[in-house]
Amino acid sequence: MQIAPASALIEISKGYLSHRSHREDSWHWHAGYGNGKGAALPLAVSVLYRGQNMRHTPLLPSIARGLQSTEILRLFDSPFSDQAKIVLRLAQSWWFAKELIQHPIYNHAASQNVDFNELALAQHYGIPTGYLDLTDDFNVSAFFATCRETTEGWQPVDSGDGVIYRVILKKAENTFEGYIPLGPQKLPRPYEQCAWVVEMPFCHGFEGWPGVEMLRFHHDRHVGEHFLKMFDGGAQLFPSDPLSDIAQEILSCGEIPADLIESVLESFLSDPYGILVSDLPAVRKEISSLASQTGYRQLLMDRHVAALLADQEWVEKMLGGVKAKAIAVRRVKTPAGRD
Repeated sequence: MQIAPASALIEISKGYLSHRSHREDSWHWHAGYGNGKGAALPLAVSVLYRGQNMRHTPLLPSIARGLQSTEILRLFDSPFSDQAKIVLRLAQSWWFAKELIQHPIYNHAASQNVDFNELALAQHYGIPTGYLDLTDDFNVSAFFATCRETTEGWQPVDSGDGVIYRVILKKAENTFEGYIPLGPQKLPRPYEQCAWVVEMPFCHGFEGWPGVEMLRFHHDRHVGEHFLKMFDGGAQLFPSDPLSDIAQEILSCGEIPADLIESVLESFLSDPYGILVSDLPAVRKEISSLASQTGYRQLLMDRHVAALLADQEWVEKMLGGVKAKAIAVRRVKTPAGRD
């Protein structure tokens, strides 16, 4: 495979300087599958991107990373330690989803009759899920492909190879099912990152999917500095947001609400490909080694919500009327599984 110079990214990025304004004007409602909620697509978007400062093979959803298993078709075939990690990670995403219910954006979405995908948002705030992060802004993907996060903030990468994945949506299978835009309702981080996610099965790599192409390039520090400057050293893509702090607390506190663990275990016990009843004691033991099980502890407090609602600029930007044009497409499942 030919490896391009990093300077090629700067040339490509020039075509995306007006992308955001076109994107904002192109949201169209579409009908769902009878849940009574609306959803929308930015119809100016035909290509999605994902940037990484190094290639990982296989490229897996975050819930399946760092496991002993290289392939999971049936969860009960994997080591108990892997089963426990997946249970804990799913419980963490459910914890984040419960916190989101307390956030003003949740009630705002309900008032606007907008479909709200809590787990997709959990993924974008760094909680491991079965999703993979994507963006419809090439420049955002180029930032993540040419920079790395350090203890001193984001820094340009100056050696090795990076990769940008490109998804041609018209070539993708089940486009409206698998690929999900996080909008048009706004939250600071996904809004700034023009965020999408794609749902993935356990331990199935992203490379080779229909419509997915890959550009590899040699790192160049000057190119990383270019994209670092474009996004104010990364600050533009990671604006101040209490949900970021909550996600970090969930991941670092070393505890998990016991009722969420039980709910996740129950869901896997009822799944024919999930956890076996006979293996439950061993899985529980592994979970106990990963985190302390406690009573539910609410993280998004009234003071956080009050501070948001007291910020008039935030309220006007995040809680204004959701703007999207009339229904453009109705989602219909066909016998072949395509929309």
